[in-house]
Amino acid sequence: MRWWTLLLIAAGLAGGYNWWSHRAPGGAQPPTAGIDGFVAVEMPAGTPRNTVLVLAPPNCPSEQAQRAEALIRDLTDIGIPVKRGSSFSFDLENPSQEQRAAVDRTVEVFRQGAPAVFINGMGMSNPTTSQVVAVYRSTRRG
Repeated sequence: MRWWTLLLIAAGLAGGYNWWSHRAPGGAQPPTAGIDGFVAVEMPAGTPRNTVLVLAPPNCPSEQAQRAEALIRDLTDIGIPVKRGSSFSFDLENPSQEQRAAVDRTVEVFRQGAPAVFINGMGMSNPTTSQVVAVYRSTRRG
């Protein structure tokens, strides 16, 4: 009987630890979709306003890299400015809690796979060309 009690306590602690370690940072809920599947993010440093940043592995034959190249071609053909990259960084000094949450969302978009696309404070992994165009047009400011 004592053995089963210890086993149940250990299982409960393990389950509690698993839940605690996988919850969102700061107790926040996962971000909800914003515009056309995109979520609000902190834009990577050096990304010009009204320019689509497409992150994908360089010189790679993978399916993800090929989707990124196709997206870049489509956007360029439409006349939307595109910047291609394979990594990102942030230039934040003493970030607020809101900025840290936005950075976490940016990293999450990047982790979901290529191409990771960022436009005017919005981000999404592997969007379609029409999704990118819609978000670009709705967030573009002069």
